Amino acid sequence: MGEKSKVLLTPVLAKTKIDRINANLYGELSEMKKELSSLPKGKLSIRVRNGHVQFNHRLDGTVKGITSFPETVYQLASKQYLELRAILLEQILEEGWTSETVRIISRLYPQIETLLKKYEDAGLDIERITMTPNQRIWNSDRHSQKENRREELIYPTRGGVYMRTQSERFIGDLLERLHIPYRYETRVTINNRAYHPDFIIMLPDGRLVILEHVGRMDLREYDEDLIIRLQAYDSIGLMIGRNVFMTFHHDIREEARVKEVLFQVLTASPQRNKTLVSVARKAGCQIEQPAYGS
Repeated sequence: MGEKSKVLLTPVLAKTKIDRINANLYGELSEMKKELSSLPKGKLSIRVRNGHVQFNHRLDGTVKGITSFPETVYQLASKQYLELRAILLEQILEEGWTSETVRIISRLYPQIETLLKKYEDAGLDIERITMTPNQRIWNSDRHSQKENRREELIYPTRGGVYMRTQSERFIGDLLERLHIPYRYETRVTINNRAYHPDFIIMLPDGRLVILEHVGRMDLREYDEDLIIRLQAYDSIGLMIGRNVFMTFHHDIREEARVKEVLFQVLTASPQRNKTLVSVARKAGCQIEQPAYGS
């Protein structure tokens, strides 16, 4: 498929929806900048000498050792992390929701991952840097999981969570690499019936969103089960593209596509996926997603 064809498959967002998305992103960016303004000036540098990690504070050409001041270390680490996230939001807001979004995410997410890996190697508590206190508590709590067919849980993520498919493990590994708090197949009761979403993610503001991975739409039983779940979500006001997000088998072939979906999850922004529109309409659900152009 040529570049021109790809552009034709990109949906056109209604202006009111673009305005709402941008308002959400500007609000998040404003909060980041407010937090950044409260953090110390300068940068954190990490040095390993004779097997020992040293943390330094670089400011105005001077270097000061701060290994004995963990609070300052974490403040400066959080600052670098937030600065990268702010750049990501600023560039997407500048470019708008176009095919360039995927390129921006593909360029900046690896930088975020590299930074977090550096912190991890230095022995820092990454959750303290990337998560709010509520996210850390929620992420560490034990939770119920789907009991049936537990023998199918054969694919462990890097964090030791066993999943049913390689595709789900791919998503779980990515969530863990980006230190996004999630629960896998946790029990949710809707209208006195139990459901087990693939992933539930807590956003920084405390909201919970569902991420379903759709891998076997070729199986009738799987297809019907998905539709029942989507209808249940819809019955309590969870809207696809706002509270419920989806990835599909073909998305997993390209990590950049999954990262784009995760970005949309974290910002509660509508997905642009033709299959998603089709599945939601088949289930008769509301969807925060415009129709594709011809």
